[in-house]
Amino acid sequence: MIKHAGFILMAMLLISGASFAGSDYNAHFGDMDKDGNQIVVKDEFAAYFKDNSKPDEAFAIIDADSSGGIDHDEWHAFKKMHGYEHMDGKTHMGGPGHMEGMKHMEGVKQ
Repeated sequence: MIKHAGFILMAMLLISGASFAGSDYNAHFGDMDKDGNQIVVKDEFAAYFKDNSKPDEAFAIIDADSSGGIDHDEWHAFKKMHGYEHMDGKTHMGGPGHMEGMKHMEGVKQ
């Protein structure tokens, strides 16, 4: 079942790519997630991409599970499908909520 959901997500992202050709939807997740809760809601997304074409349509496609928010996995699946990579100079996870979300890692050697 999970495999099928992954394939469906990939197909949706491939099909949707033509709609956003020429629009730059590359960003670091933590920069969009202004409140640091690890979910980018439509208002955060639209504010971040206010100069791009069709941010509401892009949000609806990237929010693959239709939860009303884009999580880290959905964002990176979208970026991977469109050839975007992590933003230079940024860590994989970041933003204001990064350290809060990492409290469970206290005492773990890296």
